[in-house]
Amino acid sequence: MSMMLREWFAIRTKPNREVHARLHYERQGYVVYLPMIRKVVRHARRREEVLRPFFPGYLFLHLAPTERHWVTIASTRDAVGPVCFGDQYVPVPEWVIEDLKAREEEGAISLAELQRERLSPGAAVEVRLDETTTAPGLVYSQRGEENVVVLLSLMGRQVKTTVPLDQVSPQT
Repeated sequence: MSMMLREWFAIRTKPNREVHARLHYERQGYVVYLPMIRKVVRHARRREEVLRPFFPGYLFLHLAPTERHWVTIASTRDAVGPVCFGDQYVPVPEWVIEDLKAREEEGAISLAELQRERLSPGAAVEVRLDETTTAPGLVYSQRGEENVVVLLSLMGRQVKTTVPLDQVSPQT
C-alpha cells in the first residue's frame, strides 16, 4: 500500500491513558504518533522533569484506507475512538504532524522552546498567580532556560518579576 494514501487521524483516549492506548494500537500493527512534552513539575521544593502528552487525551494514527476499521479503533483498550464531525472522520493535515515532529528533541517537544517562541520581549501574556488567579503582563526578557522576566500589571502598577515559564502563557 502506498504511503501517499495514508492519512493521520486524531484518536481520543481515556484520561491519562494515552501511553497505554499507544501500546495497544502498536500491538495491533498501527502506526501511532503520541507527541510528548517535557514539563518541569514542582512539588515540596523538588523539581522534576516529566514527560506528558502534548495533547492530553489524544494520539494520532497514520492509516491507509484499508486500515480504517473505526469500530476496532474505537474498541481498542484505553481508547475512546476517532475524532469525527457528524459521521465524517476528518484527517489531520500532514504538515501539522510534521511540524510537531520537527520540534522534538530526544523524544519530546520542548515546551520551553515553544513558549519562548511566543514569549519574546514585548509580548502580552497572562501570568498564573495561583490556581484561580491570573494577571496580565508584558514579557521583559528571558532568564535562563526555565524563567522569564515579566512586567506584571497589579493594582494599576507595573511590577517587574521573574516567573517560571510554565506559569506564563500568551494572551489570547
